[in-house]
Amino acid sequence: MKKTELIFGFSSFYVLGYSLIVTSTLIPIIEKTYNIDHFLVGLSFSIGSIAFLLSALLYGYLLEKFNAFKIILSAILIFLTGNMLMFLMNSYWLMVLGIFFINFGGGALEISIPFLIGVTGNGKKGRILNLLHSAFAIGALSSPVFSSLILKYTKYWKLSFLAGILLNIIPLISLFLIKSFIESTHTNYLNKEKKSIKGIINFTFIILVLALSFYVGYEMNFSSWISTFLYEFRNFSISTAALYPSFLWFGLFLGRTLFSKMPERYGYKKWLIITVLFSILFSAFTIYVSKDVIISAIGTILVGTAFATTYPTIQALIVEKYENNKGIALSIASGGTSIISGGITYLIGYIGKLNGLLYSFFIVITINILELIIVFLINEKE
Repeated sequence: MKKTELIFGFSSFYVLGYSLIVTSTLIPIIEKTYNIDHFLVGLSFSIGSIAFLLSALLYGYLLEKFNAFKIILSAILIFLTGNMLMFLMNSYWLMVLGIFFINFGGGALEISIPFLIGVTGNGKKGRILNLLHSAFAIGALSSPVFSSLILKYTKYWKLSFLAGILLNIIPLISLFLIKSFIESTHTNYLNKEKKSIKGIINFTFIILVLALSFYVGYEMNFSSWISTFLYEFRNFSISTAALYPSFLWFGLFLGRTLFSKMPERYGYKKWLIITVLFSILFSAFTIYVSKDVIISAIGTILVGTAFATTYPTIQALIVEKYENNKGIALSIASGGTSIISGGITYLIGYIGKLNGLLYSFFIVITINILELIIVFLINEKE
């Protein structure tokens, strides 16, 4: 990939990570400001998952049929609109609308960029996708740090969303700089003979979708609720608790950077078994054993490191397995992931309302265990 293409890919994933995580770090103050509970917050995140589902189903199809540059441009503009709504929100329902737009645009970018890698790159895709997702991790890492500083030194907590608006400028400009490259490469891909869409769905594909779904379910909810859990159960201050998603994403960044070559060195399935197993162990330790600030921080970093390469590795399996209809395959996979992970998010928010977040995290770890079972069923050769 050329320099400008890399700038577009990395900046898009960076702002994606920042914007999708920043709301989670502000849950305690949002709940206080708009007088809402865990259930309503969980509901808003579930609506975001529905938005992600809709865009995933739509954009995979659009990328197979229409001008890729215009399709990706629309995704960035929708994503930007969501950030603007979050900055301007003055009610719960405006927040819901902002989350919907961010997830809709984010879902479209999540489909579009791996699609471009699939139609332009040669050889293994695991390392490239892991490095791109490390940019996502850096964005997610920086949002809690920025939010914590805003909460500590100012009263204007919505400045965190203003930063998201400004960050959108970089991928928007870089997209126009690679317009001709996208259009020529995409045209060559569209001219290839396509196989039947029915050939996409088989047992291995279903297993890969389930693996993605369970991963997104436990990673997203761990990240979303860890600050609130530490604030309510460990009595950390709001500003201190807001830092912990950054520790998680620091671990994700480390894992995706340091271990980017491991999936191809050990084999995708074997590497997934290793990472998911350590995810279970570190998650249980962090939630149920560690109780002070330092040990909780170390545990959260280890959780992120274990989580790190799971999603990009599964995504690389999907991109490599389908030479044709890549957009449709990614669309179906992301759509299925959104439905299942959205249900998981709703369940965890509901359990948190009834019994507290300690029980919610028990569900998170249970889903992690189910992920391990699913990974054993992956057939790399099919």
